[in-house]
Amino acid sequence: MRCPYCGGINSDRADYCIHCRRNLTSQASNQPASRSQPPYQQPRQAPQPVQGSRQPSPSRQSAPATRQPVPSAPPPPEPPAPFPPRNVADLQALEQGALSYNVVDSTVGNGRKKIVRISFAKGVAWQQVATLLKAFKEQQEEKFESIIIQGIAGQDTNIYSFTNGQLTFDRNVRLGGTTMNRYLIETGNGYESDSVRIVLNE
Repeated sequence: MRCPYCGGINSDRADYCIHCRRNLTSQASNQPASRSQPPYQQPRQAPQPVQGSRQPSPSRQSAPATRQPVPSAPPPPEPPAPFPPRNVADLQALEQGALSYNVVDSTVGNGRKKIVRISFAKGVAWQQVATLLKAFKEQQEEKFESIIIQGIAGQDTNIYSFTNGQLTFDRNVRLGGTTMNRYLIETGNGYESDSVRIVLNE
C-alpha cells in the first residue's frame, strides 16, 4: 500500500504509515478506491538563465571558506635540572630558571614564622619552584624557624591562599634522632590535578 500523504510503501495490512506515521485506515475509507497514490509533484528546479542575460563570471563568485590551521602552543621550557628534584642540589640547580617577581607583603607570625607573598607570571611547575626558591633565599632570616613563600599569579586578589605555588622551609626539624632542615613545596594552588608536591631534607 502506498501512503497517500508521503508516497511511502507500506504493507497492505498497515494501519499507519511507517514513514510519516499518518493513519492509513481513515484515509483509505475517505478516498475513492481508484485513487491509490497521491499525484506526482514535480521537484522544483533552479530557474534557467535567459539567453542574453549576464551571468556572474566565475572569478567573481565567492570561494568556499577555508579552515585556517589553529596554531599550536609553544612547548614549555625545559628545566635546567631534574624535575621533580630528588635532592637539595637538584632543587638549587633549578634557581637559574627563576622568573622575576614582586614582593606583595611580608608578615611575622608568633615571632618564629615569616610569611612572604610574592607575585609573578604564571609558569610551568618547575618555574614556580625555581621562583619560590629564589625568593626564599632573598627573604630568609636566621632568626625565623619557619619561612613560607606564597606565590600568586599576576594581579590575583585572593589574599588568603596561594595560586602560584608555595614553599615552606622549616629549620631544625627533628626526625627520629636527627635534626635537619626541611623543604615542602607545592605548585599551583596545591589542589589541582597536575599540582606537584616536593619534600626534601638537608
